[in-house]
Amino acid sequence: MKKITLALKHMVSCLIMLLSAISFAQSTASYDITFSSTWENETVDPVNGNSTAAIPGNAHWSNLVGATHNSNYTLVEMGTLASTGVKNVAELGHNDALMAEVMNEINNTSNANQWLQEPFSPFAAISSATLSNVVVSSDYPLLSLVSMIAPSPDWMIAVNGVNLRDGNTWKNEIIIDLFPYDAGTDSGATYEAANQVTMPFVPIDVLINQGPFNSKPIGTLTITLNETLSVDTQNINSVGLYPNPSHGKFKVLTSEANTLKSILVYDVLGKQVSKVEYKDANYQTQVDFTQLNKGVYLVRLVLKDGSQSTKKVLIN
Repeated sequence: MKKITLALKHMVSCLIMLLSAISFAQSTASYDITFSSTWENETVDPVNGNSTAAIPGNAHWSNLVGATHNSNYTLVEMGTLASTGVKNVAELGHNDALMAEVMNEINNTSNANQWLQEPFSPFAAISSATLSNVVVSSDYPLLSLVSMIAPSPDWMIAVNGVNLRDGNTWKNEIIIDLFPYDAGTDSGATYEAANQVTMPFVPIDVLINQGPFNSKPIGTLTITLNETLSVDTQNINSVGLYPNPSHGKFKVLTSEANTLKSILVYDVLGKQVSKVEYKDANYQTQVDFTQLNKGVYLVRLVLKDGSQSTKKVLIN
């Protein structure tokens, strides 16, 4: 009887270890993240129109940018002062300063794990941007995004720390109506107002029923789960690749301590179609695959310590 009890305990222990391993392996997931705008004059579109003023002829959106991160980092938040990076996005549509802030969180504090960036298409007020196949780790389940409403003094859309987890599982779908926000760094009151620096800066605030906007949303963010992945989260956390999809040019982001060693590209049939070796890559590496045909590829990123991450990319 004692031997049977010990055997059962051993079996239970093995089962617990197996379940733990499976749980760890499934602690990453792939998402598609799409923002679709409805920015239109309320006279032109009485149902969805959210602007009380005419939409400028050159109306458009800056790149949809942001990060996946943990609760120790706040990229943008209503009621707080905008960082330099958020200010530059909201006023100018420039992303470099915000990307530097996120990369600092990735490399120096480990509070973020990837920078996200995707252009809108078409170049218009009614437009959309999709971040495809974004791999998210359970250690960094929060999503923050921002994009400039252009032209404008310092107006933007933003989401702060949307949690893609529901307890121990990944959420299947999240749909959020987004409203215009004022970054609090420019006092202009019209789309094409001259620069009027707000000194001192004031906290970020929502522009609901504040000219030129009414109370209707300016667009919708849809976050859709593609699949839960059985991959090593450590490998995913250490490397990022964007934009995806692209026309063949990508940027690979790693930590400064563990940079890129090589890239291997395979077509959907498993044939290796490209290989690039690196001796002294830095944490931001430009990659050019424009010589490849349009289609879906698997890109294996090998780092100096031997760890690997495989990402599905679309060249269009």
